[in-house]
Amino acid sequence: MSALVVGVGDPYRGDDGVGLMVARRIRRHAPAGTVVLEWRGDPETLLSAWDGVERAVVVDAVRTGAAAGTVHRLEPAVAPAALASGPRSSHGLGLAGAIALGEALGRLPRELRIVGVEGRAFALGAPAGEAVRAAVDRAASAVVDELGV
Repeated sequence: MSALVVGVGDPYRGDDGVGLMVARRIRRHAPAGTVVLEWRGDPETLLSAWDGVERAVVVDAVRTGAAAGTVHRLEPAVAPAALASGPRSSHGLGLAGAIALGEALGRLPRELRIVGVEGRAFALGAPAGEAVRAAVDRAASAVVDELGV
């Protein structure tokens, strides 16, 4: 595998599902050698997916105070403060926790990039907002750019 795209989110929490929406868009047109994964919080699944991967791009909802639907490119070192996907349960660390665990265990990809989409509505049962849904194509383009293909 040359690259991995990981869409993060919860489809039942409004804008938090944007990473999954982007992963599904990428999957339909994934460059050769790219694996696309939808991830909902189990750290072992993510760490296992990263094994042997040179380049990974993770897509998640973020909260930075920017306008809803803004697409960000974040470095893993500064991403945790912005990531909207916090711990979901005692079994899931959330993306920031999984990155920290992967770093501690030496199990991060050589190149890890994060594409974030600014979200606003995260309530259980809320639909994704219009601005976030409209950002899916822009976020998918940012992922492809980050893959360098």
